[in-house]
Amino acid sequence: MSMIVRAGEGTSVPWGPAGQIRVLGGADSTDGSFSIVETLEQPGSAAPLHVHHREAEAFYVVDGAIELTCGNERLTAHAGDFVYAPKGVPHRYSVVGERPARVLLMFSRPGFESFFVEGSSADGHEAMQQILAKHDLEVLEPFGH
Repeated sequence: MSMIVRAGEGTSVPWGPAGQIRVLGGADSTDGSFSIVETLEQPGSAAPLHVHHREAEAFYVVDGAIELTCGNERLTAHAGDFVYAPKGVPHRYSVVGERPARVLLMFSRPGFESFFVEGSSADGHEAMQQILAKHDLEVLEPFGH
């Protein structure tokens, strides 16, 4: 069966001090095929160096620009660019430039979208550590959001 998430629909949660995550597709709506979320973040916001042990992550930049480090590679991706980060490879990104960035994040393992929903309401360091462990996500530096 097909599925559509219209503009402004989907599960939206705050992320970091001024960001927003919107779940577009997840395990329940993609027949367990993949996860995709949209993130809108302000200049200077960042995801810390981290490793996904069970899924690859891909970035499609819709608006703005991000600087992405994946393993030993460092690049800047602009609107229209697509970047793939393999599973098991440490990576980080930050929003660069004067404008917010809107990025589609795609995950090869369905269900990872729940990390954002759960993490947005985590109450304290210990709660976030449990969520990270549940999703087999290892953070290698402090959060930059």
